[in-house]
Parts: sequence; C-alpha cells; structure tokens
Amino acid sequence: MNRYEQETGRQPKGFGGWLLLALLGLAAMVCATVIELHDPLEMMLEWELLAVFVRPETQGWYRTVLAIVGMDVAIGVFIVAGAGWLLLLAWRRSVRFPVHLQVWLLAIVVMRTIAWLLGDHMTHAIAIAVTIPCDSVVIAVVAAALVIPYVRQSRRVRHTFTAR
Repeated sequence: MNRYEQETGRQPKGFGGWLLLALLGLAAMVCATVIELHDPLEMMLEWELLAVFVRPETQGWYRTVLAIVGMDVAIGVFIVAGAGWLLLLAWRRSVRFPVHLQVWLLAIVVMRTIAWLLGDHMTHAIAIAVTIPCDSVVIAVVAAALVIPYVRQSRRVRHTFTAR
C-alpha cells in the first residue's frame, strides 16, 4: 500500500477519460515528429551531400539550409527522447510525470520558436527567400496550451500520478 492509499483509503485512478485522450494526442505528436524526421535525417546522413554543403566555395544558402535542418533534427531528437522519458514516468505512475510533462512541452515551444526565428533571420541575412514553415511552432503551442492547463487542474492526473 503506498502513501496515497494510506492517506485517502482509495486506489489511484488509472489512465482513462481526458487523461487518456491527452496522452494519445501527445503520442500522435511524437509519432508525427518521428515520421517528419525521416527526410532531414536522410539529408544529414548523406555524406556526399554534406560534403558539398560544407565546401568553402559553395554558396552561403547551402550552409543556411544545413543549419536549419540540423536545428530541426536536434529538436526532433529532443522530442523523441523526452517522450521516452515521459513514457517511463507514466508507466511507473510517478508523481514527477506532470511536472516533467509541462517542462517538456514548454521547452519544445521555446526551441521551436527560437529555431523558427533564427531560420527566418538567417534566410533574410543571405538575401534568398526561403520559406520557413511555422506549422511546428503552432503545433507545439497548441499542444502546450491544451495539455498544461489540463495537467495542472485535473483531479484524475493528481490521483493517477501518486508517490509510491
């Protein structure tokens, strides 16, 4: 019997209701990130293409594109690694899960926003119009705006993730 069961006399709730929907939505976001990582990772791991991008005689926009793709890959790896950590915490029903989830979502919003702003700045610096899509920033903001208030106020979350 854990501390929560001793204090309240009842079992913690399981994954259900809106909590299950929120966790499935986050899982869909992670799966979409994994799928989106295929092309940038393939480009980053193509040695011949990478050798062309880093030559001193190549145009500056090659290096700009490589930097933007590299930032996207780094953020994608952070999302997938963080999701693995959160899965472990959720599996154990750790009391740390809600806080780590909120920090993870806010970090994604900050990283995506910085990468978008930096990418936009770099494309203006080389004077070539490269469109930087903002869909990843919007998805991160919407996920954080929906999940963080729910995690902070939900009774089911408080009862599911208890100290053991």
